[in-house]
Amino acid sequence: MKRYKKELDGFLEVGQVLYTKHFALSLDRSLCKGCELCRLACPRHAVKLVPSESKDGKAVAHTVDIDENKCDFHGICAVVCPFNAIKLTMNGREEIPAVSKGVFPVLTRDIKADRAQCEPGCKKCEEVCPLGIVSVKDDGIDIQKELCAGCQICWMECPSDAIEVTKFIEGSIQITPELCPEDCRNCLDVCPVNALDMGVDGKVFARDINCVYCGACRQVCPNREALKIERTALRHSPVDSGAWNRGLERLTSTAGLMRELAAERAIKARSAIHNLQNEVNK
Repeated sequence: MKRYKKELDGFLEVGQVLYTKHFALSLDRSLCKGCELCRLACPRHAVKLVPSESKDGKAVAHTVDIDENKCDFHGICAVVCPFNAIKLTMNGREEIPAVSKGVFPVLTRDIKADRAQCEPGCKKCEEVCPLGIVSVKDDGIDIQKELCAGCQICWMECPSDAIEVTKFIEGSIQITPELCPEDCRNCLDVCPVNALDMGVDGKVFARDINCVYCGACRQVCPNREALKIERTALRHSPVDSGAWNRGLERLTSTAGLMRELAAERAIKARSAIHNLQNEVNK
């Protein structure tokens, strides 16, 4: 077995070469926003965030690094990345063992677009998308759905409801300006979806409805008490796995896990009652 690590053309790649299998985990730095989800989700603690030097007086998001000797190449980090910056291949073919083996679910990106509802000449959604993944064309609205983090800005700014976006990470963000270091704008500098802004009083505030709770802002905050993020739920495909439960707890909290388990029990109970009624009515 051979393990390796290399940086090439804006990509970090770590790999494992076995007799019959070659796993390659790659991180696209142009898509990575330096958030904390991959680090939190990794059960092997193979992912770490390295502080970056400021540039032109502005904070720069942390740099993600991956320890090739700790990585188990199950692809959990790729599953939870809201910006789709991480890919895993086996023998050159994209595959996430954690998903294919039923250990982890797929996050649900629910995005709808109807070009027929657009106002003539309107390209508002294209103009406001902070990630630059929306393009309005004559024959439709082209959205790179796999890159959408669910900030909903395009939906909110659309004058004709031609787009609808459902968040796949739910939670809350709170900033306490009184605890912010004087003249600090670090969180504002690194927010990838423009969910933070500055008020007329010169203080940073959060637009909770647009936040995707990725935590990039929290990583660069000098005072963690000033900026608090809580993830409460993740929308995902069906899964019944202890590994997912542990991952969900790391990403949210014990309370978040309990809420999901309670919801799953309620769904199973309703299904059992429905099946029983069908049997009785036969």
